[in-house]
Amino acid sequence: MRGWGIQRFNVYIPSSLEDALKVLSEKGSEVTLLAGGTDVLVLARTNIVKLKLVLDLWPLRKELSYVKKEDGYIKIGALTTIDEIYNSFLTKDRRYYGFHDLYWNFGTPYLRNLATAGGNIGTAHPLSDLSILLLTLGAEVKLTSISGERWVPLEKMFLDIRRLNRRPDEMITEIRFRETPENSSTALMKLDRRKGHAMGYIVTAAYMALEGDTIANVRIAFDSTGKPYPGRAYKTEEFLRGKELSLETIREAYNVLEKEMTRISDYRAPAEYRVDLSKVLMKRCLLLIKSRIEGGV
Repeated sequence: MRGWGIQRFNVYIPSSLEDALKVLSEKGSEVTLLAGGTDVLVLARTNIVKLKLVLDLWPLRKELSYVKKEDGYIKIGALTTIDEIYNSFLTKDRRYYGFHDLYWNFGTPYLRNLATAGGNIGTAHPLSDLSILLLTLGAEVKLTSISGERWVPLEKMFLDIRRLNRRPDEMITEIRFRETPENSSTALMKLDRRKGHAMGYIVTAAYMALEGDTIANVRIAFDSTGKPYPGRAYKTEEFLRGKELSLETIREAYNVLEKEMTRISDYRAPAEYRVDLSKVLMKRCLLLIKSRIEGGV
């Protein structure tokens, strides 16, 4: 068990994004990025993370906090908080009601006002709620360095638990996904002992587009399908596409999901329970999306 202790470290407060990128280019291997601090400070307090040089990104919110539509994309700045996402146009558009679900399942009001979009991805943790929802929207992540920028599909960002496909001189600056059609919507569900808990036994999100009663497109993501980070249920999605949306179809998809999903047992819940719960939450998400497409909430 790791003990609690006081760490001594330096903090750099950048004057601009360019200034922050310069620090990363010079000392990237020593730098810990700090946005809202809801994750990294807990890890540092318990000595899981050793701090040397902390780069405080909060002053960059003027540049990196926004939610906007542009060129057919929805774009979210890396330093946009969960609360700001909730108060944007996204939660007023039935296509993106999954962000409404995200807000009400995301920990406490205190956390929602500090946790950022980029930080939620950057933790590379299975229970990164926003990452799970963004996977269903086919999101991409912009990684910026002093030498330029590159876009990486979110599904390729995670290498392992708390390990990202990010160079030491890069930082996440934006997340984007294409606007979805009018005949589509999203949903996210989480189950734990009590509502508002920071973690969850299972987190499930889905995107679906319907043509009549037929599933034109669907993407389903979980906190894990076998790897120690969020992932999509590709085989289950493939099975569902082109079929009529019904309870019978969803129950047939259970068998596919069960074969492509591997769950762990721990002190919180056994693997068998997590698999069964994944099926149930997938069903509830898909039926909720159908209701939302038809005009419900």
